[in-house]
Amino acid sequence: MKNKIHVIMVILSGVFWGSSCLFVDYLREGLGLSSTQISAVRICLAALILNILLIIKGKGFSLYKISLRSYIIAACSGVFSVLAMCLFYYGAMIRTSAAISVILLYTAPVFVMIMSLIFFKERLTAKKIVSFCFAIVGCALVSGIASGLEINALGIFLALMSGFTYSLYGIFTSFFMKENKEPLVFTALNFLFAAIVAIIISKPHEIVRITAGSDNIPLSLLIFFLLALCTAVLPFLLYTMGLVGVKPDVASILAFTEPLTACIFGVFVLGQPMDAFGAVGIICVCIAIVILNVNFKKKTKKSHN
Repeated sequence: MKNKIHVIMVILSGVFWGSSCLFVDYLREGLGLSSTQISAVRICLAALILNILLIIKGKGFSLYKISLRSYIIAACSGVFSVLAMCLFYYGAMIRTSAAISVILLYTAPVFVMIMSLIFFKERLTAKKIVSFCFAIVGCALVSGIASGLEINALGIFLALMSGFTYSLYGIFTSFFMKENKEPLVFTALNFLFAAIVAIIISKPHEIVRITAGSDNIPLSLLIFFLLALCTAVLPFLLYTMGLVGVKPDVASILAFTEPLTACIFGVFVLGQPMDAFGAVGIICVCIAIVILNVNFKKKTKKSHN
């Protein structure tokens, strides 16, 4: 396979993203932080690391010289996509399970499809209808309706909202990149603006108090750093670099290592429940996303008459 290193980068980005459940479980159960505070720790540390990298790459603040419109787009993306997605995603993970939260997060392409139909007047094709049906059935099965499990309605709602806010990231990115060429600028500014709001809403003094009162302060600080590094900095950088040699539609499929990783960690490491209906639901959602991203048009052979 061509560009193997880029393929590996995209696959690894999904694995790193999928490891979120391990950090959330420790910080929630072991340390007692709320989903808002966990989000704030992840976003603030990631913002610090990414902006340091941006300053190093620009040999100063040259890469920050962009238009006011670009700053507004980055701010909206940071608050309404990066921060909101993180809040909804971690909130869902605490109330449901890693498998449910991450697979419903991956309904994002379905939301993109719906918004494209409404706002960009795109055609409603058979492929989109089939994909939507698979996604709906998959979400229903994952939620636990078919297996008679007690459903956490708030958790399901938060997971779906994480998918919706995640879908906004691609839209904001397309607007930003029309005026700018450096993806790291967009990512760094996203996390910077998200961090500003996260600090306001997360009661940082409580995070300091809880951390200072933990049994193992060095371990807690290490987990904070690894949370930002493994679930934000590394996957974003790997995914961005991977797109150099991998087409976006192929990359979105390769990144399915995220839900697979989250499911494996959730079931086998954290001991979270998973029945046959849930497994089928995950497969249905995966099929829906693959259908949306794969071009089924057959290449026509040139005739040699």
